[in-house]
Amino acid sequence: MSYPWYKKINPIWWLGNANDAVDSLETDGRPSHPNYHPTKPLWIRKILWATRNPLHNFFFFVIGFEDRPEIVNPGSQWPKEGQKWNIVMPYICYKGTKKSFYLGWRNGTKFGGAFRNTNAQPK
Repeated sequence: MSYPWYKKINPIWWLGNANDAVDSLETDGRPSHPNYHPTKPLWIRKILWATRNPLHNFFFFVIGFEDRPEIVNPGSQWPKEGQKWNIVMPYICYKGTKKSFYLGWRNGTKFGGAFRNTNAQPK
């Protein structure tokens, strides 16, 4: 699904998660996140879910291309059949014995970043 420009310029919309709202339902009618703080009221679950991944819409749809797969073709120099554009976005990652990180457009569409401690594997 492609989101219109007027949503993408709204900073309030940037804070949401259009892909996966906490009160969304699976195709069989079950809640999509029944185990995410199941004892708390829905309004608290929504707040916790929103703060779990703030700026999801911003990273995926405003500076990312998640809703525009027809213009992104990661791993290829030329557009696929039926595509007019191929945009290759920067991505860098590192995994050492103590630290790991990534920053950039994952799979060419979603912007993200993480900095983590890496557990050293026993020899």
